Amino acid sequence: KISEIPKPQIDENGKQFITTYECLRKTARADVTIRYPGTGKVTINKEHDITYFEHLQSREQILFPLLFVEQLGKFDIEANVEGGGFAGQAGAIRWGIAMGLRSFVDSDTIEKMRVAGLLTRDYRRRERKKPGQEGARRKYTWKKR
Repeated sequence: KISEIPKPQIDENGKQFITTYECLRKTARADVTIRYPGTGKVTINKEHDITYFEHLQSREQILFPLLFVEQLGKFDIEANVEGGGFAGQAGAIRWGIAMGLRSFVDSDTIEKMRVAGLLTRDYRRRERKKPGQEGARRKYTWKKR
């Protein structure tokens, strides 16, 4: 299981980095690169910082893996994200960060992250609308007369 954790690569500035591709959540997909050592800078779609997400909850989602391993401010994060809404995009980035962090932390921490559900992909999708119904589960109003 440990063998599938990728080794960090070295960029032109001598920093270690890991890129996780195909981070999926709902209909959003992201490519997340984390660089170590860093200053805690978060870059989204090459031009936005973490204020790209207006809601505080989405921002906390992204930073949660770093808080969990107590490495906040030690990594730079670059994410390219598309599709979905803010919650889905934040979830995709969060999963990408958690997967990338595996390369920089020890196996005990990885196990704790797994137990906390950080490394589990969220497969939930929108349920489809059914014919003869108003939505996925909502029925049309039943009128006796």
